[in-house]
Amino acid sequence: MMILRKKRDGLQPQTRMEKRVEKISTPDLIQWMEHSMYVIGKSLTQWQKTNDKTQLDEVLLGSEAFYTIAKELKKREV
Repeated sequence: MMILRKKRDGLQPQTRMEKRVEKISTPDLIQWMEHSMYVIGKSLTQWQKTNDKTQLDEVLLGSEAFYTIAKELKKREV
């Protein structure tokens, strides 16, 4: 887990996912966002059935990807 420290100008350093998302084309980002929504829903449903912690980890990863992509798309004003 990466510990984020504030820079002197008040901005947080970019995470690895933010750096990766920044380099991907918009159509590919939209496809990735759709896939992350699918992963979130599927993993959440599986977790409800089995109470498996691994499924919740998948929900968190998918949610992080979804949020990061949404921020990038907003920045690009798609």
